[in-house]
Amino acid sequence: MKNKLLVSTALGAVMLSGAVNAETKVTGQLDINYSAASSNTALTSSNGWGRESQINVSNSGDLSNGMTYAAGFSLEFDGALGTAVADENLYIDFTSGNTTFGVSQDHGMNTDSSAVPRVSINAGSLATFDPAYAQGAALGNGLVHVKEGMGVTLAQKMDVGAIQFRYTPEFAQDGGGNDGIAKGAEGSAYDINFQGNGGVDGLTLNLAYAKQEKALGSSQTGTRDAKGVQYGIGYNFGQFAVGAQVSDRELGSSATAEKKTTEFGATFAASDAISLGVAVANTDVNGQAKDEEIVQASIGYNLGAVAIHLNYADYQNVGGASGTDYEVGSVRLSTKF
Repeated sequence: MKNKLLVSTALGAVMLSGAVNAETKVTGQLDINYSAASSNTALTSSNGWGRESQINVSNSGDLSNGMTYAAGFSLEFDGALGTAVADENLYIDFTSGNTTFGVSQDHGMNTDSSAVPRVSINAGSLATFDPAYAQGAALGNGLVHVKEGMGVTLAQKMDVGAIQFRYTPEFAQDGGGNDGIAKGAEGSAYDINFQGNGGVDGLTLNLAYAKQEKALGSSQTGTRDAKGVQYGIGYNFGQFAVGAQVSDRELGSSATAEKKTTEFGATFAASDAISLGVAVANTDVNGQAKDEEIVQASIGYNLGAVAIHLNYADYQNVGGASGTDYEVGSVRLSTKF
């Protein structure tokens, strides 16, 4: 089901020297939320405000060799006033027909996607702590994706969907300054993503595989390679949408570190203005006595240019620790322009 809660409008167009029919667009997003969290353990109970604002700049057009291109970047202001600006969604793509080659960071298809339909943000983003839950094939500490590092991509569109291969020389390394070289202790990484409908209207397929090579001195893969697999399926019945996804992550920090999340979700468009959603996630943490269990409920109200999201999530056995429970509720205002 397509989420109708947010509306995006592109602003402005200019010509780029050396390109034909080039167009520059400036878009943005603003999210403000108030959350309250409580726990029955030493985990901190709290309440307060959260904020995120983002500006996206993109340019696209024709090249002199008959190919087309697209380029852009985003500036994210996340958290308290005065904190550092995050540079993300950086890319230059070259396209010929249905084939695209690109150089990018935090761009394109990635292992943070899901076939589970949603009204609002997922339980991992809603949490004020790091649960074992993850909706994709995350590597590193179980929460980082290959897309976070600078690398190259090759994508192919087909009638049944699209497939993309990404390679980054160093996991989570987002580049050095200007012509400088940034180098850390992590190994190389790659991922493969397929997203499409398999030729069936209303069907959603989401498949991905990711791997990070073991590296000496790595804080992530000091013991073994890290691997992530996800496979999900969803279907849109009109007002109703359902989906399920499995995310299996073998971490490289120890020989036994593995987390497997199974999630089911459904949404219902009660009207053009109101959407309801529910999701249930179970994460098996290898070596822990209990599975982490999450139940999340969401309500979305569309005011046109602004959406209001109400979220509540109950977390049981957080991280696989028996009896470590948590509750989070939030009110979220979102707008795109």
